[in-house]
Amino acid sequence: MMELQHLYPLIVPSGYVSDTGWDLPHYPLPHKNFILTWVSFEADEAMTYLTRAEYQQLEATQPGWQRVAIDNLRHSLKENEGLYTHAKVSDDARRVVFLAFMHQDGIGSSRLLLTPEWNEAFPNGYYLALPDRSCGLLIPHGAPATDLADTQQLVESMYDGATVPMSDQFYTSADFMLPAAWITPPATQSSQALLAAIAQLTAP
Repeated sequence: MMELQHLYPLIVPSGYVSDTGWDLPHYPLPHKNFILTWVSFEADEAMTYLTRAEYQQLEATQPGWQRVAIDNLRHSLKENEGLYTHAKVSDDARRVVFLAFMHQDGIGSSRLLLTPEWNEAFPNGYYLALPDRSCGLLIPHGAPATDLADTQQLVESMYDGATVPMSDQFYTSADFMLPAAWITPPATQSSQALLAAIAQLTAP
């Protein structure tokens, strides 16, 4: 049985199922090119996908397990890591150009699913990019065309060199929306710490 404390969500191409016939437990995301599945790993052990039997057992015995898997992301960071690993700000230091998620655990792109935090940090909206299964970028709305073009070029370069290529496109947050019951953060300090870290990026 897959232990719940080691379970995490992972965005993968829908072709994992539609093109192969793999009986992979998954949730269809709003954007038809992607699905959400779940994986487990402990310490240095290899990542393993949730099996159908494990999925059925979780459904039968662990109500709300999807929310636990999402919340595990908020507490799964290595030393000296935050919920984002890299950031670029504008030349005048007044705007975030992008946040990047390239975590050591190899599921950095999963952090794009923490919609409540990102909506609060960037109330004017944002784009998402997933050049590789292991990494993602968040690009706030309002960036000048030159910054967007530079970020698009970066995404395309990352996609070209990806180990598991996903896409060289920008997406909306709605393309990866999950049920509110899964993503609403618990009353902990982790979300507030994230928001404070983002605010510090453009602090006077």
